[in-house]
Amino acid sequence: MNIHLAIYLAGNIQKGHEKESLIFWTEEDREIIRRGLTPVVVSFLNPALRTDNLSDQKSVFGRDMMQVFSSDVVFVDARERRGVGVGAEMMWAKMNRIPVLTLSPQNSHYRKNEMTLLGIKVKNWFHPFVELLSDAIVNDLEEGVMWLKDLLLGKIEIKGPESIHAAMDYYQKTQLSNDKPMRELIEKNPSLKKKLLKSASNLD
Repeated sequence: MNIHLAIYLAGNIQKGHEKESLIFWTEEDREIIRRGLTPVVVSFLNPALRTDNLSDQKSVFGRDMMQVFSSDVVFVDARERRGVGVGAEMMWAKMNRIPVLTLSPQNSHYRKNEMTLLGIKVKNWFHPFVELLSDAIVNDLEEGVMWLKDLLLGKIEIKGPESIHAAMDYYQKTQLSNDKPMRELIEKNPSLKKKLLKSASNLD
């Protein structure tokens, strides 16, 4: 019996008002994945391939969320800067414990050897949302195919919504004491303190 894998391709959707993207999912990319996963039958859920009514925004959103929800894995093209939709798709995947694999080569937009953030130099920087919402970040498609093979073999532990609560708890335990603006806000607003305690209790 054939093994099937449905991959949602998150990435650039070209819009007329935007500067043309230089990097997007291509048929060559898809063929590398298909060939690398043989004999697995790969289905690509592609938000850029559609004939529905693009003026119906609720339907457009619903289609993309349905495709993410129906997929076995979300493969994110983060080789260059992406829009708000990709981040929403990654979060929706994690809320439903769907694997997220991100293609982000070293020294691309979301991953730098060194960068300056709020005036502070940071080494080995990943965009925190990309890093923490991904189950793996790979440099190229071949590395991505190897990860997908391990996923099919059951070797990969997948993050779920509890990972988001864990990150909030980690911040409270390790950095809140150093975060003066946040501590001042909490001291002035009792509802904020209540919500922080509630976020921590979700881990119990």
